[in-house]
Amino acid sequence: MYRKLHPAINRSVYAPVRETPVFHVGPLTFGIIICNDSNFPEPARRMAACGATVLFVPTNNGLPPAIGGPELVDRTREADIARATENGMWVIRADVAGRAGGLVSHGSSAIVDPRGVVVQSAPELSEGLLVAEMGPDSPG
Repeated sequence: MYRKLHPAINRSVYAPVRETPVFHVGPLTFGIIICNDSNFPEPARRMAACGATVLFVPTNNGLPPAIGGPELVDRTREADIARATENGMWVIRADVAGRAGGLVSHGSSAIVDPRGVVVQSAPELSEGLLVAEMGPDSPG
């Protein structure tokens, strides 16, 4: 189980925690950071130090239009590239996309390789399925 270290809103129903566990599925060791935690280098650094080679980032950037425009995609992409290159790990972000209930999400879903190259990204305001080869001959 992983819970946010840095809840995104001032008052949250979740209390922040300090644990940064890694998970193992077969030969894969990975970490999970939720949404706003991707803006902070420390959680990913600690997970990489424990052997994580992939970082999954579930995200909900559905926000009022005045707060979350296309520039939010640029900021999340910068964070993903930074976490990938700082730690030599893949960063895979899954975000909501589209408009619902007065909220908009331009969608920041993407796969970033350990060199910081965006190998796949979803189209703006659209859902999509992203796939990338992550084997022994892949970058990183």
